[in-house]
Amino acid sequence: MGEMEPRHSAHRETGDLALAAYAHMRGFRVLKAEEMRHGRAIEYKFTVDDPGERWEALCIDFANSEAQQHDASVRTLKRLCKRAGQSQG
Repeated sequence: MGEMEPRHSAHRETGDLALAAYAHMRGFRVLKAEEMRHGRAIEYKFTVDDPGERWEALCIDFANSEAQQHDASVRTLKRLCKRAGQSQG
């Protein structure tokens, strides 16, 4: 019989905070979390463990979820607040 190779877990990366939160809620283990600041802009980078190679299915689930709809609404409301603040200045 051939020698079995040890199974290595896949690591996935995303800069999408909402997707990372959804993955975490669905049991994906966060291995690394980074925040990079570029002036006023903030970027995130998350590395999650995907031993069952479920990442692609999770991304589709997220796109069709209420969590994604909530995230989109939060972003829209933030933009409205920024516009209101700019028109007052």
